[in-house]
Amino acid sequence: MAYYSIFPKKDTTIYSHPDRIKMNTGHDEILEIVKERGTSDQRYYPSRILIQFDNDEIKDVISNKIGSSIFNNGITKANIELYSSEHKNLTTTLNVEAFAVSKSWSEGSGRFTNIPLTSDGASWIYKDNDIEKNQWLTGSAITTGLTYGSSSININELPSGSSMELTINGIDYVPVISASLFDNNDSEFFVEISSSTDLFGTNLASIINASSSLTNITASYNTSSATPASTLLLSGSSTGINVTITTSSINGNNQSVFTSSIGNFSVQGATSTTTTPFAAGTSGSLIASGITEGGGEWYIGNGFTATQQFLNGDSLDVNLDVTSIVQKHSASLFGGQTYPTGIFNNGFIIKQPEIIEKNTSSSFGEMQYFSTDTHTIYPPKLTFKWDDSSYSHSGTILTSGDIFLALYNNKEEYQRKSKQRFRLTTRKRYPDRTFTTTSNYIDTQYLPSTSYYSLRDGETDEVIIPFDTSFTKLSADSEGMYFDLYMDGLQPERYYKFQFRTDNNDGIQIFDEDYTFKIVR
Repeated sequence: MAYYSIFPKKDTTIYSHPDRIKMNTGHDEILEIVKERGTSDQRYYPSRILIQFDNDEIKDVISNKIGSSIFNNGITKANIELYSSEHKNLTTTLNVEAFAVSKSWSEGSGRFTNIPLTSDGASWIYKDNDIEKNQWLTGSAITTGLTYGSSSININELPSGSSMELTINGIDYVPVISASLFDNNDSEFFVEISSSTDLFGTNLASIINASSSLTNITASYNTSSATPASTLLLSGSSTGINVTITTSSINGNNQSVFTSSIGNFSVQGATSTTTTPFAAGTSGSLIASGITEGGGEWYIGNGFTATQQFLNGDSLDVNLDVTSIVQKHSASLFGGQTYPTGIFNNGFIIKQPEIIEKNTSSSFGEMQYFSTDTHTIYPPKLTFKWDDSSYSHSGTILTSGDIFLALYNNKEEYQRKSKQRFRLTTRKRYPDRTFTTTSNYIDTQYLPSTSYYSLRDGETDEVIIPFDTSFTKLSADSEGMYFDLYMDGLQPERYYKFQFRTDNNDGIQIFDEDYTFKIVR
């Protein structure tokens, strides 16, 4: 079988609606991507789907059914499939995207209709539940500390008077013989010269720190016996502010009193060491007006995402190619590789693009899908597709005409934990008349290599495995046409039926003769 499906280990929908930000729906029959209108406002709040498949089942498929080399050959595919339930008020163009979840989460046992709501599993706010309260990271920046720029200014000698002043961001600090003779104001402060450079420097630092109109730097003074000696130290103390210091005198810029090794004086205000809260290569949350941050964490970038677009009239079943993500899960499972070549399998998050989610003024409608807890034949699945065909024989190929096809070893029932090889009898329905000692009906004849099989549900006629020209080719050997089917990739206690197709000189011919069987536990 070149199609093999596994079913989710767990799934749930998480809602940003204010009434449901802690609600868990891990056992609800429906998964939905929706934007709900607020109860008390006009905003529309998005939801997202979390879904995860079992590591052991993924390993089994890759190791025992496909083979690692074939799985990574660039042809094999892995697709998440969700089956439509009920959709409402949809726009004509829709987009969904899937990402690899970067943190573990709990399924919970809640349902949408539970009153009071259940909070024992993942929700918009929490990865686990409302008791342990381990929150999803949010998109708000984290300030992990402040880094302050600084500048040192040497005071080489006592100023001779008010002809020398220091200006910091437009505020003048004027040396005077007696500060008590002057009144300070918001733009001008008077610093007593005193009898020594150390006293003047101490006075200047005190006045700077006491200035109510200069709150973005702090000052200190190293005396002549300290290292560095006779130095005014200015440090930034306000985020993102540049502080400019200049000196002036009657004769213009004169730095005989104030000097610095860096020339023009400038202090960079405090720069916050602001970082994203997410680990490298990951993102999450949603920053939009009125919406509580949260809603999952996931990997981003090439190889970590899948997208699908729906146009008016398209089937709304989700079919996302997540091959590259599953390959990264595989690299972690089999080789212990870590990001970016391998990532631990925490499942997938399926959502609308961020630009749609952030637009809280409108809704795209409701997209609803059956969950793993559905009581129907339509649970989500992860389907692996690969080419297991082998076409080698020396017999007659039937390229046209009326062809007879039959399954000659089809049983009524098959155990679910089994692999079956189905063989086909193919021949001309009306053999050419020839003179021979053997029957024409027992000659081994073949369909062309462009021949395929399909599988449908026996009751609903739902296509389980389509005619896929890449992955459902019929094989051929010396005994005739055949194909293999793993029964444990199908739902038990269901009837299924085969159809066959051959593309030959006459065009496309379909064989549908009610080839039916049942999977039993």
